[in-house]
Amino acid sequence: MLVESLSPIPIQDPHLSLAGRHRRLLALAVLGLLAGPTLASGPAEARRPKPRELGYTMTLGGNQFRIWGARPTGIMPKGVSVSRDGARVFVTNFGRRRGANLDVYDAKTLEHQKSVDYEGNSIESLSSPDGKTLYVTNLYGFLVQALDTSTWALRWSVRVGRFPKMLAISPDGRDLYVSSWESGTVSRLRAATGKIEVQSPKVGPHPRGLALHPKGNLLYVALTGGKEVLALRSDTLAEDHRIRTCGLPRHLAISGDGSRLYVSCIGGSMLQVVDTASRKVTRAVHIGAGPRTLALSRDERFVYVAAYAGHGLTVVDTSTWKKKTLDLDLVKSSGVAVSPDDRFIYVTGWCTKDLWAVERLPPGTSPGPLGRAVLGRHRLPRDPKTAWRLDCPRPAPRPRAP
Repeated sequence: MLVESLSPIPIQDPHLSLAGRHRRLLALAVLGLLAGPTLASGPAEARRPKPRELGYTMTLGGNQFRIWGARPTGIMPKGVSVSRDGARVFVTNFGRRRGANLDVYDAKTLEHQKSVDYEGNSIESLSSPDGKTLYVTNLYGFLVQALDTSTWALRWSVRVGRFPKMLAISPDGRDLYVSSWESGTVSRLRAATGKIEVQSPKVGPHPRGLALHPKGNLLYVALTGGKEVLALRSDTLAEDHRIRTCGLPRHLAISGDGSRLYVSCIGGSMLQVVDTASRKVTRAVHIGAGPRTLALSRDERFVYVAAYAGHGLTVVDTSTWKKKTLDLDLVKSSGVAVSPDDRFIYVTGWCTKDLWAVERLPPGTSPGPLGRAVLGRHRLPRDPKTAWRLDCPRPAPRPRAP
């Protein structure tokens, strides 16, 4: 330091007289004042955001992943999806039966556009290929419902197997597939009318994740109560073959050419990759406790996994199979979705009722301005009537509409 270089003799040297010490201290004080402007005139170093703060950035595979913004949602946001044109984000809220079931956000700003009310507990959502309809699964009544995305009026509502979970749709928008957790069945509906065209017998314990092969001939189903992914023929829902996987496979995603099937595994806390030709697991990546929903980036370079117990987003590089977790200021990340332009990854916080946006910045991309974090945060105790044993605080009662 500057003062030390000018002060070879210690200030408290006992051989100095008291007056000498005073003169020495005064001289050093003057030198310090003179040096101050010189030291302060250099460029100020910007404070780097801490983990979980807006602006905090993680790097993997040459890409940067930046915490971009956040917004509050309804109680227990279960899933998140993005409209086909990338303009809107849909969040399904599970934790309250009457009202605030679905939140609609502007995908670029995260501004809240609308809260849609209907009877039930929303689970997951999926947009039709033309973007005119949003399909939702609903615990109350074991329903699948179709909402008009212009008016938010209900197009149709149909009861399927007990506790409907995930949805998949054919590329032409004709067929809608639904897995039903409690009844162990899979249904194929006419998407335009909701008519059930095929209902499978029980396929196995707790079917959940769905992935339709790009050729349209096979529907993959994760049997979360077992150790298998089941392949059904998409037209008849008859069994084609089974693939041995990890314990408790939960969510599925498939590559654009259909050669790779990605599986999130609660058992073993991992991501598995299945070669669909050989029907064998070819790779496993440890994710951390409680991997839930996963999503594949549009260019298939990364797999994004909601790290439920890790309270963040785990990113896996499919070219090197390295992974990192970006911590988010939420509790129990649940849903994950990717924007069509691959720029944003959206994540919901199950226990902190929030939606987060993570920005992906490929090499050479200049970061723009950050969004905002408007949370009004508090953790919610669980509602025992609709969210028993889900480990979240209980929400305050919502008044009924007059």
